[in-house]
Amino acid sequence: MKTNLDCFPCFLRQALDAARMVTQDERIQRKTLDGVLSILLNVSVYLNPVEIAHLVHQRVKSITGDDDPYKEEKKKQNESALRYESTLSSEIAEMSDPLKAAMMLSAAGNAIDLAPERPIPDIYKEYMEMIGKGFAWDDYELLLKRLNRSKSLLYLGDNAGEIVWDKILIEELLDRFNIEIIYTVRGSPILNDVTMEDAHFVGMDKVVEVISNGFDAPGTLLNKCSGEFLKKYEESDLILSKGQGNYESLSEENHPIFFLLNVKCPVIAKEIHCDIGDIILKFQSNSKREMN
Repeated sequence: MKTNLDCFPCFLRQALDAARMVTQDERIQRKTLDGVLSILLNVSVYLNPVEIAHLVHQRVKSITGDDDPYKEEKKKQNESALRYESTLSSEIAEMSDPLKAAMMLSAAGNAIDLAPERPIPDIYKEYMEMIGKGFAWDDYELLLKRLNRSKSLLYLGDNAGEIVWDKILIEELLDRFNIEIIYTVRGSPILNDVTMEDAHFVGMDKVVEVISNGFDAPGTLLNKCSGEFLKKYEESDLILSKGQGNYESLSEENHPIFFLLNVKCPVIAKEIHCDIGDIILKFQSNSKREMN
């Protein structure tokens, strides 16, 4: 996906948010913004949003001296999601199509406030309202056909917190299909994206094999990923890609990819022809690696 001018204010906002998580010193916050602005003034127009975001957050880490500004926030997100896991998993299992419901739950991701003081029935009601709307882009039936013909699935994780919903979805996939699933995380901390630490914390490694993609961009930059990841990427029959960052970095790749995400920004909404807040299950239409 190409970088849009509307992406630039978002880069600045993310940088300021990260700096404020580390320090209340406005001099450091201002220095962080100045450092990021110098990147944005000189960045190549040919880089995609994830490549620019990586440069931005490397600068944030360098100026603040903190390699993981979102560490505490991620812990809270994981703990909150785990609090609701049992209830939501049980309710989804009782639905007419548990797999599709689990996919919509996973796509909804962190769009819902999981504050500890919120009653479980309120959380459940809000998720059910989102699920009730259905997918705005719905390639679910096509995904089922592909899953029936596939022996392996590479699942590209996105954020902390929603990794718990990914786990519920993966358990439904394993229950329904005879398929090997590998879950992937970022190589090291970046924003609130999932790392190996998060996967261990929520027990994803007890459900499926978990591997790192070997790099700390908030997406999947294939030219930067590890050899282990690239081997799995090339060998997998199917790829399920979670979240906007993975979409931004892989939407132009020639591979059989299903993108599962919640549309959170106007740039992606315009590209996919959907509205902000929509949940999407979209097949990579420019894939050349079609299965017979």
